[in-house]
Amino acid sequence: MHAFPAGTRVFFWVNGQLVYGVVQSTSWWPDGTQVFVILDENGQTLSLLAASVTKVT
Repeated sequence: MHAFPAGTRVFFWVNGQLVYGVVQSTSWWPDGTQVFVILDENGQTLSLLAASVTKVT
């Protein structure tokens, strides 16, 4: 199950700054860790652990 499906707006912290982005895809590592590919507000694509992002409500 995808906790945050593609298109979900999220935020996370980078070097003490709040960054917003949109989930592009979700995958799982063999150990069960969920990983998101996120397009951030600056146009950069990055992969983050699901535990490190928060859904924008």
